[in-house]
Amino acid sequence: MSFAFNPRDLQVVFITYNRSHLLAKSLARIREARLLQGVRVICSDDCSAPEHQQAIATMGFDQVVGTPKNGGLGRNNNKGLRACDSKYQLMVQDDCMLEKPQAVVDSVAILAGDATVGMVRLHGDPSHFPLIERQVNGVRYWVADHTSPAYEALKATLPRRRVYSDQPHVRRREMHEGAVGYYAEGVPMEKTERDYEDRVDAQRAYFVAFLSPTHVDFFDHLQHGDSLRTNNLKHRMDRRILDVLEPLQLRDTWLYKGLRSVYRAVQELLERVGVLR
Repeated sequence: MSFAFNPRDLQVVFITYNRSHLLAKSLARIREARLLQGVRVICSDDCSAPEHQQAIATMGFDQVVGTPKNGGLGRNNNKGLRACDSKYQLMVQDDCMLEKPQAVVDSVAILAGDATVGMVRLHGDPSHFPLIERQVNGVRYWVADHTSPAYEALKATLPRRRVYSDQPHVRRREMHEGAVGYYAEGVPMEKTERDYEDRVDAQRAYFVAFLSPTHVDFFDHLQHGDSLRTNNLKHRMDRRILDVLEPLQLRDTWLYKGLRSVYRAVQELLERVGVLR
């Protein structure tokens, strides 16, 4: 059965801070997607420098939600979510570029047809999670069972492998308005993310789903070197290693992705032995 996507059911929320050069590229990819025509696009800006605010004002967002002073990741996420009145939201950071628009439509189809799914992740590797295969509205997907003993055991060996991620995802409004709540504000970025991970794990109303049982990359990072996460060893590694690999992305995409996969495998090994947290 085919799914009739209604663009009024989805709104896109871009989270940005001082990276208008990346934001413009990411927004263009959304706007160019034929399947997403008519979708409202919101920018939540965390008091970027004046030159970035001026650039954002000319990009053609349907709404820009600003703030008189920097409030951090949690407040910026919450501002964007509160600006939405749609059933579903596509959350995107300013350095992520959409590669497969159909994945967004399929995510909405899953949320519309499966009341137990609260979020569909569009980037990451679910292969470590206990997965349940399902199909609805003509879309095949895999639900990560965060309520199972196997998931708890996984967290003991790979503490940074959680069903929630701030990487691009489509969520239902009830996820943050009821089951999980909004993001913690006034705390460091890493603490905001870990707090939300814990709360997603603790709730039992909704599962997180993936469109593949292995690595999904329907979005790709434009420039890892501009990452705002600098206090975490894993992200400091990203800044150094991925900066070296980044030029290959334009010259040899397959080589770039292959080397990046090797690098991620090494990271995973370091997580297993406790070097990375």
